[in-house]
Amino acid sequence: MSTIYNLDTANLFVGDDNPDESQFLVLKSVKVPSLEENTKDFQPGGGVAGISYGMRSIMPLVTTFTLEGINPKVMPYFMRTRRVPYTIRGNLTDVRTQADIPLVAVLHGRMIKVDVGEFAKQNGVESMYEIREVVKYELRIDGTEKVYFDFFAGPGGVRIDGETVFNDVARNIGIGV
Repeated sequence: MSTIYNLDTANLFVGDDNPDESQFLVLKSVKVPSLEENTKDFQPGGGVAGISYGMRSIMPLVTTFTLEGINPKVMPYFMRTRRVPYTIRGNLTDVRTQADIPLVAVLHGRMIKVDVGEFAKQNGVESMYEIREVVKYELRIDGTEKVYFDFFAGPGGVRIDGETVFNDVARNIGIGV
C-alpha cells in the first residue's frame, strides 16, 4: 500500500553533529543534495531523433541552506581550507500511519558561498549558504542507507539502497571485485 512521506521538521548541524552546533531555531530552509547523472547529447547524422544518454557518472553534489538573520557562528566556515561535516536531521511523517521516521543526511564539503541578503525594514535579513566540493555523502531513512557516495572510492563508492551501482565498472577498470 502506498503512502506519502512528508518532511515536516528539519535541523542542521554545521561542523559537528553536536547540540551546540544546532541551527534549528534559525533554519529557514535546507536542501538535501540532489543526484543527477551526467549525460551526453547525440544526434545521429541519419537519425530522426537525438538521444541524451547517461555517462555513468554523477554531477557534483551541492547543498544549500538559509538561516534567519546574520549568523556569525556559521559565516566563518566560508573558504576554510578543510572540508567539514554538515548534518541534516529531519522528521519524516508517514501520512497514512502517522509514524514519525528519522531522516539523516551527512555530507563533507566546503562552504563556497555566503550571501547575507538584502535588508528590508519589514523583513529583516536572511543569510544563504552554499556547500560544494562534497567528497562524502550519506542519506539514511529510518536507519537504512538510501544513498552513499565516496568520491575517493571511485566507481565502488556509490551505493543506492546498499547496492554498489557501478560494481561492474569498478571491476572492468581493475579496482573492484
